[in-house]
Amino acid sequence: MTDPLRNNGGEPPHSRPATIRWLEALELLVGGLLLLMIFVLMLVQASQRHLPMDGWVWVGELARFGLVWLAFSLAGYLVGRDDHITLKLVDFVAKGWVMRAVWILANLVVAATCAFFAFGAADQVFGPSPQTTPVLEIPLTWTYVIPMVGLALAALRALLNAVLLPGPPEPEVPPTAPADTPEEPTR
Repeated sequence: MTDPLRNNGGEPPHSRPATIRWLEALELLVGGLLLLMIFVLMLVQASQRHLPMDGWVWVGELARFGLVWLAFSLAGYLVGRDDHITLKLVDFVAKGWVMRAVWILANLVVAATCAFFAFGAADQVFGPSPQTTPVLEIPLTWTYVIPMVGLALAALRALLNAVLLPGPPEPEVPPTAPADTPEEPTR
């Protein structure tokens, strides 16, 4: 029997609240748009090298910012679906209440860390800074908005994982062939 709150098989559970499903869809949309932006800007930058005209320096700068924004915009999505970088060693050793305790502790540590960094980014966003980016002259405070939102969402999703989910999703085990079926001979 599968638990309806767990993320089994990579599919979003239908028992999750609609707001979380909408939030995941929005996070994926923003991530996809940023990935498309990076791809297009890199193509423009590569094609400029072969054209007999001056290149646009802002293309590279915006592509670099897009890569950073992509990482932070998808942080909440990855934490919410337990697809972020984790150590799975505990999953094989701990069982029962020990596993639940480790799951809660790990999510609380992730939530605290993300909240700490989100407050740091908020300090950058709302603090006075006369600096601008070198080429596009975007105020540097604006460049911290996406990391601030992404880290705040990651902290929220880690807290929800600790409270709502009974534990980490089951590890994906590759299917194996039954032992009693004969192998096909090689020809």
